[in-house]
Amino acid sequence: MKKKTMRMLSAALAVTLLSGCGAAQTNTPAETSVNQAMLLEKSAQPQESAYTFPEKFTGDWTGQEGKLTIHADAQVVAELGTALPTATVEPREFTQEDVDNLLKVLLKGEPLYGYTQTKQECQDSIDYANSDQWHGDPDAPEQTPEELEERRQGIIAYYTEKMKTAPEEKPVIHGFYDSDEPNEVSGTATVDGIKWCVSIWNNLGDFFTNASIIREDYKYRDYDIPLPEASKEEAVAQGNALMQELGFDNFVLVDAQQWSPQLPKDNGVWRLYYAPSVNGFPVSGARQDTTQTHDGTVYQDCWYWCYAASEESNPDTVAWELENIYLDVGRDGILSFDWTAPSTKPVVQQAQSALLPFEEIASIANTMLPEVIVGPKETPLTQLDQYNGFETRMDVDITKVSLSLMRIRDKGSLQGTIVPVWDFWGTSDWYDAEPNAYGYQEKGMNYEFQPMLTLNAVDGTVVNRQLGY
Repeated sequence: MKKKTMRMLSAALAVTLLSGCGAAQTNTPAETSVNQAMLLEKSAQPQESAYTFPEKFTGDWTGQEGKLTIHADAQVVAELGTALPTATVEPREFTQEDVDNLLKVLLKGEPLYGYTQTKQECQDSIDYANSDQWHGDPDAPEQTPEELEERRQGIIAYYTEKMKTAPEEKPVIHGFYDSDEPNEVSGTATVDGIKWCVSIWNNLGDFFTNASIIREDYKYRDYDIPLPEASKEEAVAQGNALMQELGFDNFVLVDAQQWSPQLPKDNGVWRLYYAPSVNGFPVSGARQDTTQTHDGTVYQDCWYWCYAASEESNPDTVAWELENIYLDVGRDGILSFDWTAPSTKPVVQQAQSALLPFEEIASIANTMLPEVIVGPKETPLTQLDQYNGFETRMDVDITKVSLSLMRIRDKGSLQGTIVPVWDFWGTSDWYDAEPNAYGYQEKGMNYEFQPMLTLNAVDGTVVNRQLGY
């Protein structure tokens, strides 16, 4: 009870994960912004000497009237090296070439049939409504016999009228140009006796520029029946083979995890995450790992931040997720393909970006850590405790500082810049100061590991890994 209450409040006050964001608008990529131009200019400045950084970043901070403690004893790493590029990129729509490629490879050239009902399907619906097997919606409010009969006659009238213009055969869909909707390609196809569901959407500047191709038996599977197990090696090999066949040599495999490690039914399915790259360096979302304890059982999960979020107050006017491809792979092979937010090929502006000296990065972090970290879900602890009526504490332990690439943009803009960033990774543990009326969430029961602070490595500005700006 307590946990749910506090989560609802913190989510309402900070960042919200959404399927849409702000006031939806029709947007096209903008010209280079002033901020972007300044960043590109700074990244091109000559590096005076070889870039170096210390082995450790350390420090201690307190905040939120003593409720929050931050401790850093972190290893500083640059696993990709320090010669990282700066590039520009824009979102784009799926093209007919994309559609042709996906249907050719994933559907093996089999025809994609639209969802338009044929005359025979309309007749089948009429015959069913006229049969003794027909019944009203079991989830609808209770209806009188007269109301049910009126509903049945309405269904018959609807399909009778629809049958007048219905085609004799299912239409074959080839692309956006012959689809029922100008911004959507959707339908079903049967490949080697297996039915696949296809949905490809174009909606630039919103969350629905997405291509999903999934086996119907996997999409609507019986969750009580375990799926056949596949090894991680088998899954990765099949995923990489598909990406190669698609010609996606600019994508790199970032991670492979069991889709639902806590649910035995899905233990055999591996979810593979592929991210675009620049000069071979991945541009991926930041991974968040969570550990939760319920009734003595420990549950662990993880996911990646791909900018599918919006600020609750003053939300952005556009949405641009980080481009990503997810594959679900099992013993039977590829089960689903999901490609979100296709982007243009990055244009490298600087092969080796000029990085701010790490001493300056550390100084900025020293100031900003207690400013950025204020409580769970970026909601101040003092505000949460006042609302909930009892005392909580939050301990943050920074254990790693790493250099990688991130795609950032100005709020409201669809012009992206890929830049090196420093992530300050840490574990945040939010717990009750003492037992209360809602129970007692002890230290170590529920915690998260994620970037607690992210700094642009070129100019030192703070960027938000969940929002992308």
